[in-house]
Amino acid sequence: MDRTELLNQVRAGRAELAEAMARFDRHDLTTPLLPNGWSIKDVIAHLGAWERRMVTLYDILRAGEIPQEPIDGDTMDQFNARAHEESQLLPLGIVQINELEAYQALVRIAETAPDADLFDPHRFAWTEGDPFYRFILVNTSEHYADHVPDLLAQHRHG
Repeated sequence: MDRTELLNQVRAGRAELAEAMARFDRHDLTTPLLPNGWSIKDVIAHLGAWERRMVTLYDILRAGEIPQEPIDGDTMDQFNARAHEESQLLPLGIVQINELEAYQALVRIAETAPDADLFDPHRFAWTEGDPFYRFILVNTSEHYADHVPDLLAQHRHG
């Protein structure tokens, strides 16, 4: 993996997500259409929350600090529930802007961070041997791929 491949994967995943979301009209974006009771807006907020979390995580690690909150199954569920709840009162446009800004900030890290920060598996002890680029992929292209099938299936059946 190098920077070009990382950025290509992130952008390809983003294009697939955008294509899946473009199939819905604006009204459908706020209607709970998905099997888990979420709307497309909820998915956008969810993705943005994780993207923002990775930007914050990188800033903490880069500063030589240790993140206070571990990322395990229980924490993920709690984080997802909190992010979902916090986004409920926000209008669609704000959710979209927040997600786009988080995505762009994460892409800037992928574009500009020192190679060691991204690709050295021992750069940040907290990552326990995972290079930081994995955190970027898991929370962009791989995360989008988790949600795209539901979006496509709902559009076909909606």
